[in-house]
Amino acid sequence: MESVQVTLNPLDWSGVSAITSILMLFINIFLLVSVIFAYRTIKEEVKNRDSSLLLWAMDEMSKVKSDLSLLHTAGDYSNGELGSDDHKVSWSQETVDAAYRVSIVMQRLSYMAMSGLISKEHFSKMWGPAFVKAWNTLEPFIHHRRFLNGEPLTLAEGAYSRNDFEKYALYCRG
Repeated sequence: MESVQVTLNPLDWSGVSAITSILMLFINIFLLVSVIFAYRTIKEEVKNRDSSLLLWAMDEMSKVKSDLSLLHTAGDYSNGELGSDDHKVSWSQETVDAAYRVSIVMQRLSYMAMSGLISKEHFSKMWGPAFVKAWNTLEPFIHHRRFLNGEPLTLAEGAYSRNDFEKYALYCRG
């Protein structure tokens, strides 16, 4: 029987470097694929969040649909100049209550859009004209409420009641 002789070559560092490079390539490919999947997941989650918010907004708008119809046929809010003795509210209490409900809903929805929680563009495409029309109808009502609360009447003066509603209506009008 002949003897078998095994000869081991000394460790070659260029071989170790090549194996390490190949291993790092696989790790980098794995990390890149993970980042791509994470990006897609986040993108889908943002779409889901936006769609959930839009569904909530649609529900809120449907709740005040009859109030909006009442307001659009209500006529002028008041007679006389705001702050004067001859200033009288022309709307019935039912219409004033509807205006209050609509202004609250419009403020909430406008806040979502103006703060970036939902896309202003999507929201504007869906309800831009409705916001502009509601603001045009409710502006005297809101100015009167601001006056009664002792706050400035306009955004330029620093009004804060229903300010997001006003800003968003101006954005949609623009």
